[in-house]
Amino acid sequence: MAPSLSPASRAAALRDLGASELDLLVIGGGITGAGIARDAALRGVRTGLVEAVDFAAGTSSRSSKLIHGGIRYLQQGDIALVREAATERAVLRRIAPHLAEPLLMVMPTYRMASHLKLRTGLFMFERVAPVDAGDRHQMWDRAEALKEEPLLSAQGLYGAGTFTEYLTDDARLVLANVQGAHASGALVANHAEVVSLEAGRATVRDTLTGETYRVRARVVVNAAGPWVDELRRRAGASGGRRLQLTKGIHLVVPHARLPVTHSVIMTASDKRSIFVVPRDGMTYIGTTDTFYPDAVLVPEVTRADADYLLEATNRTFRGVAIATADVTGTWSGLRPLLAEEGKSPSEISRKDETMVDAATGLVSIAGGKLTAYRRMAERIVDLVGERLGRRLAPCTTSDVPLPGGEAPAPALPGGLAPHEQSRLRRLYGGHCARLLARDASGACVDGLPGILRVEIEHAIDEEMALTLEDVLERRTRALLFDAGQGLGGVAATAAIMARRLGWDDARTAQEIDRYRSLAAGLRSFA
Repeated sequence: MAPSLSPASRAAALRDLGASELDLLVIGGGITGAGIARDAALRGVRTGLVEAVDFAAGTSSRSSKLIHGGIRYLQQGDIALVREAATERAVLRRIAPHLAEPLLMVMPTYRMASHLKLRTGLFMFERVAPVDAGDRHQMWDRAEALKEEPLLSAQGLYGAGTFTEYLTDDARLVLANVQGAHASGALVANHAEVVSLEAGRATVRDTLTGETYRVRARVVVNAAGPWVDELRRRAGASGGRRLQLTKGIHLVVPHARLPVTHSVIMTASDKRSIFVVPRDGMTYIGTTDTFYPDAVLVPEVTRADADYLLEATNRTFRGVAIATADVTGTWSGLRPLLAEEGKSPSEISRKDETMVDAATGLVSIAGGKLTAYRRMAERIVDLVGERLGRRLAPCTTSDVPLPGGEAPAPALPGGLAPHEQSRLRRLYGGHCARLLARDASGACVDGLPGILRVEIEHAIDEEMALTLEDVLERRTRALLFDAGQGLGGVAATAAIMARRLGWDDARTAQEIDRYRSLAAGLRSFA
């Protein structure tokens, strides 16, 4: 059983980070940094991981929450990327089945030619990528498509092709990697910002207390996502390719307003593919792909963004007429891609690239996809071994289960609705047993039906949650998938956290105000 990832372990990690020289300091607690830290710690590298806000607070909690098999890369002729994506999703299914739930994707077709083209593409995909027999594609004629997905508009419909992707929870996938790193000996801390960096020496500031720590490391990896360029600048690293940020937004509506049976791929007005996904009693719609100028934690969602997604939704499904007034929440994130002059956002490669600054030794990693994070991490840790001048043990992350993936989820309280039980299994996997060991009654947070009171305690004691946003946005996902953005339970949650973390009235009020402001911003359109 992994040791607890708690406020006490964070305090100890911050003290220990400054006590002796590390082999490796990873800056950035998104999926890339968390994956690197876990891989390195498993291979015996003395590792530290610091994150300026919370684990997965940036891009890694704002994805489409899909583990892609790589079919989209087939269109670009990148067979290597197709194979890597397909292989990696199979690995994730093995080491964390709760975070890789099969999801049938339905792609409607409107002409015979496009139907045949899709069939050929899916056939080719299954020739070059490992696909389980049960996950192989099907082609539906018009009648079958309307029977299986009755909400589809019949106008002009020819048929549909289906294939399987995997539904995940991005923030929980990051957290599982952080927990795995911690369990393997890495020193990890959230809300710990690197304020200066030079020649293997970093000054880390605890953003909750203001205390600072001097950290020495033989190798420093910059995995700061959209802030990679900013960190390179702070370190005095020059040269290498620059980032080009693009924004992707998602809208959430009650499932009753968009009651799709499956995930459905739609064609937007500019011919891009977008989609709807049913999840936890809601349906979400995504995503956009537009240039964005600056690295910010919460990019705004504009009315044009929303209209772009809703136009395709209302054209694809019959009788829904979704409007912005139906939207209960949104999320938006920035993709840290490598700039390619003259290309549109969707044309820019999603491949990762490693940059080593000769003068400072800083290793920076940018680009990449959620699906292939584990292989990205493996390549970086191999490089770290070279820079340390050591022959590291082989990578084992494809075989060692992620925390929560060691065992199936136990039986859950019968009083919970099926979609509420599904949510718990997806977020916690086998760790549902730890929740029920605290209280098996299934008592929910006041004002938050479906979210257990013990989830709040668990988030503090075992997931290093230190703010209301940590709990309601990234641990329980109430901000995204509760119809009221978790606001109905914000006071009750704050009361539990205040009691457990020693907040006074002023801190508690500040946390509530900050969360309410965040939620309001995510249901308005600039």
